[in-house]
Amino acid sequence: MQSMQKDLKPFLQETKYCDYNNLAVQALVNEFKGKYTNQKNLAVALFHFVRDNVLYRVGLWNRKASETLAEKSGTCTNSANLLVSLLRAVDIPSGYGVMRVNGQEYFGPIMLETFRNKVSKNSVHIYCYVYLNDKWIKCDPSDDKELSENTSYFNPTTKLVEWDGFYDSILNLDPQHILKDDGPIDNIDHIISKKPRNARGIPIKVANLYVKFLRQNDKKINNTKELEPLFMSWLKNNYSIYYYLYFVVSWWRNLKLSRSQ
Repeated sequence: MQSMQKDLKPFLQETKYCDYNNLAVQALVNEFKGKYTNQKNLAVALFHFVRDNVLYRVGLWNRKASETLAEKSGTCTNSANLLVSLLRAVDIPSGYGVMRVNGQEYFGPIMLETFRNKVSKNSVHIYCYVYLNDKWIKCDPSDDKELSENTSYFNPTTKLVEWDGFYDSILNLDPQHILKDDGPIDNIDHIISKKPRNARGIPIKVANLYVKFLRQNDKKINNTKELEPLFMSWLKNNYSIYYYLYFVVSWWRNLKLSRSQ
C-alpha cells in the first residue's frame, strides 16, 4: 500500500500549468465537494462540467488550467489539463494520456479539404486518466456536448463521450489513425509550453469559425461534400472580412509554392 501511495504522489502534485491552488479553481471544486461525497460521483461530475462548459476550439494550447476555466474554451490539451487540475484539487489522482494521431484523418469526415493540408499527419491528442477503485480509467472531455450533438450523426468521431467512472470512455477514433498511445503521464507542462508552429493567424481564426458554424448549423447534412460550400456561404454572410482574407492568404501561399517548384 505504501508503494502504491508513493507511485500516485506525482499524480496529485500541482505544476505550472496544472495550477489547482488557483482561487477560482478552488472555489469551483469546493462547490462540487459540497454536493458529492463519493469520489466516483465527484469525478464524474467534474468530467461533465469540463465537457459541457469548455467549448472545443483549435489553435493555441499554452494555457494554465485556471485560464481555460476563465476562457471557457480550449483545445483537447486545455480541457484535459483543466479536468486533471480539478481532480487533483479534490485529492483524486489523475494524469494525462498522450496520443500521436494522424491529424489529417482522425477528426473524421468533418475535416474539410480546406484545412487538411494545414494539419500535421503526426499530431498530439491529449486526454485524461483518473485513478478510481484501485485502477486507472481513461476519459476524454475534449468535444463539448453542443458540438457532439450537432455533428455526430454524420461524423462518428464526435459521438458524445459519456463517462460513468467505471470504464474507459474516450473519443470514438478509428484505430488506424492512432499512431501511439501513452499514459498515464503525471506532468505534460513540456507539451503545453511548447510553441505551436501553425496555430496562429487567419487560417486558425477561420478554423474556429468553422467549429462555430458546426455548432450553429441547423441544416441536416446528408453528404459531407455539402459541408464546405455550406460553411463558405455561412462565413461570407456572417464574417465576410475573414472570408475574403482567407482566400487572399490561401492564394498568396499557393503562389509562393508554385514559384518555389
